[in-house]
Amino acid sequence: MAHSATIQVNKSRLIVNLADNSRADWGLKACENMLKDSLIVLSNFLYSKNTCLDKKVHEEIEVDLHFCGDSRMKQINREHRGKDKTTDVLSFPMYESLRPDSTDFVLPGPVMLGDIIISRNVAAKQARDFDIELEQEVIHLFCHGLLHLLGYDHEISQEEEEIMEALEKEILMKIKKSRQKK
Repeated sequence: MAHSATIQVNKSRLIVNLADNSRADWGLKACENMLKDSLIVLSNFLYSKNTCLDKKVHEEIEVDLHFCGDSRMKQINREHRGKDKTTDVLSFPMYESLRPDSTDFVLPGPVMLGDIIISRNVAAKQARDFDIELEQEVIHLFCHGLLHLLGYDHEISQEEEEIMEALEKEILMKIKKSRQKK
């Protein structure tokens, strides 16, 4: 049975629609709490020099975030990427690119970026492997997926990998700093 929720915080123009069809021991409310503190930082990034989005023209941005188990993630990865294995995060963008030099036309008004799918099992395993809190790994995977929705892709070249990695680090550092202020 799928569960869903929508999260948005004051001063954030980012809306995240959560859906969960896995049977993990951490629930949807935990996922909401994990992401809530990061939304303002992510919203600011979405309207930064790193995208073509404009606060005056695109009043809010929406992302659908799905959590699933390994078997579902493996199935999605096989169907859409031809890879018969599970993975940590997949992104399905609505636009080819929303980078600053994008030629994609984005209508004025609310903008739907696309879907991000995170495997709960892989997220939990990676958190253990990296010796970090699960919350940190979920936020990292969400940021990674969000960058893919914007048209950043580390699989294209070494240069693109370095650009994407630098942006991830910048975003995660800002999230960490904003959380320390609380």
